[in-house]
Amino acid sequence: MDLNLLQPNISQQISSVEHLQVELLMLYGDSCDIGEGKHYTSLTRRGLKRLIKDIRHVQQHMQSLSSTYLIDAGGNTLLTVGHKYDHQSAMGGTSRASY
Repeated sequence: MDLNLLQPNISQQISSVEHLQVELLMLYGDSCDIGEGKHYTSLTRRGLKRLIKDIRHVQQHMQSLSSTYLIDAGGNTLLTVGHKYDHQSAMGGTSRASY
């Protein structure tokens, strides 16, 4: 998610954890128009419940996620998703993907 920060001093203060918080607010928060094309976004109980449900789902699938890959085109188009497998051969034990 690309988010342009208007004030340069703000972007210097935001760490990667805070970027994640911004993305989660954008995805799960409720937004209302506050005029002049601006929106106020906050996490409501409903949004928090959706976020917790999704996090539990991810936690349940963390092991399989470690062996999953995706191929995209320019970060905009998902081309394929699959599962990796270890191929012990003349390649010296390198991990290869199955398509």
